[in-house]
Amino acid sequence: MVDPFYMLVLMHHLGHKYIVWDKSASINFLSPGRNTVYADIQLSAAEINEIKQLAENHEPVFRTYTLNIVDESGTRIAEVEKILYIRRKKPRASS
Repeated sequence: MVDPFYMLVLMHHLGHKYIVWDKSASINFLSPGRNTVYADIQLSAAEINEIKQLAENHEPVFRTYTLNIVDESGTRIAEVEKILYIRRKKPRASS
């Protein structure tokens, strides 16, 4: 349900000069979901700017994001942890 979204949001905001991969994910199921479930996925401008600063030297940056999946009544159904690999692409050597 939530697997690609942090990666896609970061790819959109960072642009083509960055590599963004889902490195790993884990999910802790807390209760059965019997109806529609929701997740609130947000990345602040400050978080995106921090990633850009950390990746400026072309070294890998690893970020961990935790989010809750809830049902219509707000009951937590599951907790998901995502680890993303982010790196600014190295400039191509000119020929």
